[in-house]
Amino acid sequence: MNERLKFVLAGIFVGFAELLPGISGSTIAIFFGIYEKLIKILSQLKLNNLHFNLTKLNNIFSLDLVLPFITSMIISVLVFSNLILFLHSEFTVIFNIILGVIMLIGGCLLAYKQISRWSFNIFVYFLLGFLISIIISFFPSDLIDLSFFNLIIIGFVAFSFFLIPGVSGSAILLIFGFYTSVIEAITNLNFLILIPFAMGALLSLFTMPKFISYLLDTYQDSIIVFFSGLIVCSGIILII
Repeated sequence: MNERLKFVLAGIFVGFAELLPGISGSTIAIFFGIYEKLIKILSQLKLNNLHFNLTKLNNIFSLDLVLPFITSMIISVLVFSNLILFLHSEFTVIFNIILGVIMLIGGCLLAYKQISRWSFNIFVYFLLGFLISIIISFFPSDLIDLSFFNLIIIGFVAFSFFLIPGVSGSAILLIFGFYTSVIEAITNLNFLILIPFAMGALLSLFTMPKFISYLLDTYQDSIIVFFSGLIVCSGIILII
């Protein structure tokens, strides 16, 4: 397959996957064989690498691949967010059950595929994620504050988890109660929400790739199984 076409198709599927909690966009990128290249490109995002020489920019960031990927991903998010919002508003109970099942299966598969060897310590991290999800579920929904600062933080957090294979950024949004608000903002092009959210995502884009690579190299099993517990419990809560 032509590499540019592969990046375009990957962008479409990654965009759709990131709208569904429990389905990881980075896992889709791995499936298409572009994840490592994307992380390598993102790790080059430094201020001294940003200039107006398009040839140099293309050599550093592979713009001929990255721009089609980003464009197709944005189009996919804009198109499918309308479908997601329609299903959520018209078939709320059924939609939540389906999301819960996806998160439950996704969380279990995440632990099963990523953790080669279970131990007591690994199981403790799974339980910790599970318990934190239970605690978060008791937070009143009216406490969710869509302030400018909070949206920057949630954009930063969601995009950071997008970079971790197996962990869904939208699952994190759902767990913390921002999922519906962000999907509605995308569908309605509510820039009062989208701009600070995007600012947080860009901040993560510039600061987190190398740090996440370090964390995964050093504490991969603990991190992955913690989020597995978080996602599994959130799925169960949605179902019941």
